Amino acid sequence: MVRPTILHPNVQINDITTAFRAATSTLKPGQLVKDEHFTLFEAVSALEIGDPKMDSGCYPGEEAEEDYDFATAFSAEELIWLMDELICREVAWHMGYPLSQTLFTSVHIERLLWPEPKSLDEASFHKRVPVSTPLPPLLTHIFQPFCLALIKCCDLVLTMILNSHYYEEEDFATQVFNRPLLHSVAVDDILVVLQSARTHLSTLALAPDLEAAIAARLDLRLSFLFMLHSCADATIPDPVRVRNPRSIIEVVQTSSHLGKPVISEVFTLKIQRRLASSVPPRPMVVINHQESFKFLTQLFTDSINAFELLDVSCSADLLAAYQVFMSQNPQPAVYVRALVQSFLSLDYNVLGRFTAQEFVFQDLRPLAAPDYLLTQDLTWNERSFSTEQLQILNQMTEFAGRVGQSFVNIFRAQCLSRSRLRRTTCHAALEWDQIQAEAEELDASYQSAFGESPRTIPGGEDQMFSYTFSSWVYHHKLCQLATIHQLGFELSIYAPYEYVQTLWHLAWVSNAHISHLDRISLFVASDGELDAMWGRKAPAHLRQLFRQFTWLKAVEALAKALHGVYVVLQRHGHVQQPTPSYSTHDLRYELRLRPFQHLSIPEPLTAEVARQGYLLEGFSDQVVLDQASRNNQIARKTWDEILKNRWNSQPLLSAPDGLGGTSSSIIEKEWTQGIRNCIKACIGNGIAISVLSNTLNRNKAMLSALTVTIAESGHRDRWHPSWPVPKISS
Repeated sequence: MVRPTILHPNVQINDITTAFRAATSTLKPGQLVKDEHFTLFEAVSALEIGDPKMDSGCYPGEEAEEDYDFATAFSAEELIWLMDELICREVAWHMGYPLSQTLFTSVHIERLLWPEPKSLDEASFHKRVPVSTPLPPLLTHIFQPFCLALIKCCDLVLTMILNSHYYEEEDFATQVFNRPLLHSVAVDDILVVLQSARTHLSTLALAPDLEAAIAARLDLRLSFLFMLHSCADATIPDPVRVRNPRSIIEVVQTSSHLGKPVISEVFTLKIQRRLASSVPPRPMVVINHQESFKFLTQLFTDSINAFELLDVSCSADLLAAYQVFMSQNPQPAVYVRALVQSFLSLDYNVLGRFTAQEFVFQDLRPLAAPDYLLTQDLTWNERSFSTEQLQILNQMTEFAGRVGQSFVNIFRAQCLSRSRLRRTTCHAALEWDQIQAEAEELDASYQSAFGESPRTIPGGEDQMFSYTFSSWVYHHKLCQLATIHQLGFELSIYAPYEYVQTLWHLAWVSNAHISHLDRISLFVASDGELDAMWGRKAPAHLRQLFRQFTWLKAVEALAKALHGVYVVLQRHGHVQQPTPSYSTHDLRYELRLRPFQHLSIPEPLTAEVARQGYLLEGFSDQVVLDQASRNNQIARKTWDEILKNRWNSQPLLSAPDGLGGTSSSIIEKEWTQGIRNCIKACIGNGIAISVLSNTLNRNKAMLSALTVTIAESGHRDRWHPSWPVPKISS
């Protein structure tokens, strides 16, 4: 122990090394020390301080700043490698990693962006380089324009995403660390520089294969910048300017082997010290070439295909298109989802054509709308209505305006990640439950002002009023409830032992929805129109109602069929239900159905009532399987019927002669494939029912010896992500 040094009469310093080592010698390796005086936060901070990354810049001989000589010449092979590395880091940023770990680790990007250039001429590698020192032509005439175009592409992507609804902690890192990404520079100026580089390339006398490889990378950057610029203006990219990106990317990918790594340190973590000095350096993120080019190809394809949505002419078709487009596997990139979101506010209108109020009325017309709402003109002749009636009409218009944003949010939510979509839908169901209460008051006022007469239910004595607005709200709320369940299967939220309960509840929600549509049809159509609903001459709003009814019938039947299979499997021990001491059936039921528990309608079911419904305790295995088989046949026939029709009920703007688009329409392809996958799920479920029935007929005891496999969502044996069909073998 050294003698303490007196620094101040009241302060002394002691060397506690020996005492500290003696105290810590009693601790086990990895043991975390914390008490009321040394909190968990301080304990974790101590671990961070001990990490070697905290010593960055303090190692002997290590320079605190990067020292790269921009006058250093490099070969064409090294240029190819640099371009590919920047593309891979750009893709990593698109995937959600921050710029500090991707593009901002490049000394060339940093040189162009810092100090912040006030004009395009200031964005140059010549900064802080003596005038007498000439820079290599590959660097100044080829690589610098490529980097400028890359930065501008990032600026266009960032602007699109910032103008949309996104979750930074889940989707995208928008921090630019006070580097505006050439936001003030016009795209046309960058295009001129990049096209000049493309022209200058032929004057450098490079080997043909190297020149072709560099030219492909410049062409790729040109096409990407053209496409992003068109998307920013909400115009379909010109195929002449955006040349076939898939073929260009293939050339880039096949020529990537020509690249040769640069020996000098062109990518460094030292730049992070200037970006965020209080944060320790984080590792670089680089996506491999194959994955990067695959992602980029899909980004091009999805961005161009997204403009098909602008051809949709009605709200019901638009919702189907959004659902189909966003359910692709893999899901479109964040930029594409932001682009699709922007279509909901083009020129402050939905698709650039409908105000929020018009959008609501358009969707309302096929669902029990009164005659005056079936007209396109939303203005009324004051002489045709009394003062009270005009007041109610104005209230209806105001209601449509208020609920318009909530209705548009249904479409906007489709552009979120799949897990965020489910969470948002859970909250939206509660919001629409409140909207329904407001709509019921409005409907009651309408009944009083217009003297609406109730309708008698066919075959019964009960009478009902139309409840126009509340029926429309309830329809969309029921759609959201079914979506919650089906996304739960897709995201593997439910454990196999919960399938019986959840499938039964999905069928219950679908049945309630079908009953609601039956009620709506009573007011929408006369008896003659109801009979004509099955024919081609049925009115458009009846066809739309029948399309929804058919879809719900297929969902209900398949859910019931799958439910029956899992009931039998659970009875014979193939789906074990855990019995943890800290949980009960009622608590698990409350957890899974929490989004439904606070709704006024449909009235939530108690755990006991639900248990009596989904366990089917009064039915034998044979009866359950027979019912499942009948429901599976109904589902199969109904999905086949749905497949015969197109995904859209109204003509597309680009296809005035027919209801559908071209055979190359991505929405048509994805929708058709989705329905076919549902049919495959029916076939797979039918096989499972057949195996169970045959085993039951031979020897009931053999049911427990069967092998049951439930493919995870995304696996090739999972026919459809929303339908967990088991594979059963003896």
